[in-house]
Amino acid sequence: QADLDAWLVHYNTERPHLGYRNMGRRPVETVMSFVSQEA
Repeated sequence: QADLDAWLVHYNTERPHLGYRNMGRRPVETVMSFVSQEA
């Protein structure tokens, strides 16, 4: 479980994603941009 938790943190907060929605941003940055638009 500890290995999975560490991988999820890396995947969602450290690694840039190349999908067209993320445009090189990390998933957490994409989520935060949507959250800030909702407020």
